[in-house]
Amino acid sequence: MRAAELVEDGALRLAERPVPKVPDGSSLVRVRAAGVCGTELHFLEGLLDPMGSPRVLGHEIAGEVKDARAASSGSRVAVYNVMNCGSCRYCNTNRDRLCTRSRGMIGFTADGGFAEYVVVPEANLVPLPDTVSFEAAAVLACSGMTAVHAVRLAGVGIGDPVAVNGVGGVGLMLVQVAALAGATVLAVADEAAKLDLALSLGARAGLVIDRPEGYETLPEETSRMLGQPPDVFFETVGTRETMRAGFGCLAPGGSFVQIGYTSQPLDIHPGALIKNELRILTSAAGSRNDLETAITLASQDRLAVVIANRTDLDGLPEAIRSLRDRRVLGRNVVLFDRTGHSSR
Repeated sequence: MRAAELVEDGALRLAERPVPKVPDGSSLVRVRAAGVCGTELHFLEGLLDPMGSPRVLGHEIAGEVKDARAASSGSRVAVYNVMNCGSCRYCNTNRDRLCTRSRGMIGFTADGGFAEYVVVPEANLVPLPDTVSFEAAAVLACSGMTAVHAVRLAGVGIGDPVAVNGVGGVGLMLVQVAALAGATVLAVADEAAKLDLALSLGARAGLVIDRPEGYETLPEETSRMLGQPPDVFFETVGTRETMRAGFGCLAPGGSFVQIGYTSQPLDIHPGALIKNELRILTSAAGSRNDLETAITLASQDRLAVVIANRTDLDGLPEAIRSLRDRRVLGRNVVLFDRTGHSSR
């Protein structure tokens, strides 16, 4: 099979590999779609360690079960990539990512979906209804469940003023899920086309900030446009300027929610937090239940998946370059045809 591997020097290499053997308790999934996430940049740039190389990246996966031993053979599935135990206190409270007996993550510490086939523990196969496409399911398996998890974690409710900073793949999902929870959402984008997309998907207001110094006036702008300071600030950009501005935006008792990874430090005096009883929350990935919820919402046409570009495996390097250059409206997706070969 063909696969895209992360090799020791941090480069991405297209290679031929044998179809993997399937251990007991796992199934072989023929990949039909794999989303291209910002996390791939973190691996390529050395911010994250895949714990072994060469490693097949790709943690946003949907496809068909092709293991003759499995009762679900032939089924359409999305892949939940956190290999949690399913029974510890974290797994039992919708915090699967914190599992104390985790075996890692598919596409992180185990080979992922930038290949024609991937081995998946049977507990990580999530049934996919016919009303949700493979490409949509792949994106829901990261961006969708991440947004559901973060909105639940922050306790967003009806009428809450909320700001979402960064209108990428996760940001667009956050806008929609927060709006579904009843919040009044303001979106902050780095270009007009992204803001227009956020407004079309449920944001009630928004603005474009395309330079770091533009964040200096964000607290005043969010209060003016929402009519009050936001109770929750979802941060997906992760620079010093954006994180500092996020805290400056919050209403007393508000929550700053950091999503994803950043190499830049958070610099804030504790007194600024204590004075207004601000909360710092961090949110990584989501639970299996969060993914199931995202798929259900998509099947009901309540959660839209925006596909920016579709490519085959040969086009993956360009898909990653466009992501690095912030030229993606939504999510790039690698597609594989019904025979398992990558195709446009």
